[in-house]
Amino acid sequence: MRNLREINFSLFKPDLNLNEFKFPLIIKPRFGSGSRDTLVISTKNQLKNILKNEKFKQEDFLIEEFIDGVEYGIDAAVMDGKFNHILLREKLITPMPYRQAIAYISTDEIPSVSEYMQEIINKLNIDSALIHADIIITKDGKPFIIEIATRPSGHYLSKFIEITTGINPTKEWINHSLNLPYSLKPKFRKNTIIRYFDFEGDWIEADFALLKDSLGIIEYECNISSTLTKVVDGASIMSRGYAIIESNSKEQCLINAQELISNFKRKINE
Repeated sequence: MRNLREINFSLFKPDLNLNEFKFPLIIKPRFGSGSRDTLVISTKNQLKNILKNEKFKQEDFLIEEFIDGVEYGIDAAVMDGKFNHILLREKLITPMPYRQAIAYISTDEIPSVSEYMQEIINKLNIDSALIHADIIITKDGKPFIIEIATRPSGHYLSKFIEITTGINPTKEWINHSLNLPYSLKPKFRKNTIIRYFDFEGDWIEADFALLKDSLGIIEYECNISSTLTKVVDGASIMSRGYAIIESNSKEQCLINAQELISNFKRKINE
């Protein structure tokens, strides 16, 4: 069995030998969620500046080799030690140095990823649980685990999963726990995207009622009544809202999502 993570990493500390590192690299907290304080560091000078920042001395941080590739989220269930795929979600990510997802696009199951996840389940001895995981598929096609948690996905994704697959994993797991009829097998896999609103500044929301039918907007929530800050992590984007869009292809989902974003208007200060 392969190792879970075949990379170089170090615990962040002020006396690091900077010559030991190959750039770019990732710095992130050992504990936490929502991409908090996760940064891509491209040069030795950037790392030197980070070393001077008191924030990065107040808790444990890891420095890891940067893995280049396409990032995905995985929703699944483990039953009696067996990995059961529910949904694979390709991520759209903020520009570097931050690593926050601004959208997820539904994607067909990739058999090599499911096989890899089964290896991880075996190695971690996970018997029965809902699973949320993040992985990268590298440029040479190899899956690489970022994190795995025995919990449902957050960030409004339960609605997205139900619209895309026809099942709500959390509800089905509750039924399973109560010895009620349940099914964790997807009924279908629709072409969908969930797009969060990653604006910065003052904006007027799009007319969702007008655009709903033409853009295939299935569900939305919008809360952008105040000045929006730069998106750097989950906490800085999640309260703003989202739109879930369904179309006939991945490409059309992306087009429709961008059309929706273009219908938000920047406020003009008089």
